[in-house]
Amino acid sequence: MIAISTAELPVGDRLDFWSHNVLKRMQITRAEPGTAPFQGSLRRVVGQAGEFWDHASTAIQVERSRQRCEADGGAEIYVGLVVDGHSEVTYGDEPVRLRPGDLYVTDFARPVRAHWFRHREIGVVFERAAAIEAAGGRIVAAGAGKLLASHLRALADTTASLSPEERSAAVDIAVQFARLALRGAAARSDEPGVPGLLAAARRLIAQRCSDPELSADLIATWLGCSRATLYRAFQREGTSVASAIWSARLAQARTLLAGEPAASIGSIAFRSGFLDQANFNRMFRREFGMPPGEFKQSCGTAEAALQPARTPLTPTGARSPRTPPR
Repeated sequence: MIAISTAELPVGDRLDFWSHNVLKRMQITRAEPGTAPFQGSLRRVVGQAGEFWDHASTAIQVERSRQRCEADGGAEIYVGLVVDGHSEVTYGDEPVRLRPGDLYVTDFARPVRAHWFRHREIGVVFERAAAIEAAGGRIVAAGAGKLLASHLRALADTTASLSPEERSAAVDIAVQFARLALRGAAARSDEPGVPGLLAAARRLIAQRCSDPELSADLIATWLGCSRATLYRAFQREGTSVASAIWSARLAQARTLLAGEPAASIGSIAFRSGFLDQANFNRMFRREFGMPPGEFKQSCGTAEAALQPARTPLTPTGARSPRTPPR
């Protein structure tokens, strides 16, 4: 077992030390400004199949760029369990909010950014050759995932009391559970029901797109699937969950602009899930080729042109003599 801590280091050396000795796969972009000096600790146990990490730190922001992935090959996968605190991790363009009890995977072959607030995590790192391909994101804590979470907690609690042989064996068991959890997630995403999942997700988005809080997290929860499974279902169609949500909001706004000429653009934007009208204007123009005000005006002009001409009436309500009888 290897224990690393910044507690005894000069404050000015801590981030550099942490970067070179712990976060070797990532680049530290910044520590949280205006807070106490950075602190971090790591317990690392090496097994035959991988490594166990029990790590904690104060707030920090890190990034693994595409260039770095290409440079070192990204041969490893990390599966971790959030114990305390919270984090915001972004895989590509998809943000994931992590809270205590969340189990998630980071594939070091893919770019990732993370804002770790004060937190503690426990997890395993192992070679890609021993695992399936893993897209980054949250893992549903069911089946092998539930076993993994339980085993990680037990390993963290008993590490100091185990013999070297017991520690190594316990790490290998954790890695095996992690592999099974990843395979289970992939199997669920490959089931014939995925097209049905995609259709259900699109129906849900169409029904709830006016809610500004609508997110992939909520959709996955309502549909009873993992976020990673939901992402893969949309990726097969060449799109993303976020793109589907914004497209549904814009389509709803377009319908309201055409059907409610008396409504203000601001109210239609809000009713379509947009909290920022300037952002709504930009997105609408990019999607439909004209700003919402111009679109609304064009709809009003077209509607007026389609209205039938009214037959003039006499003061008594009878038809004008100049109008031919029907």
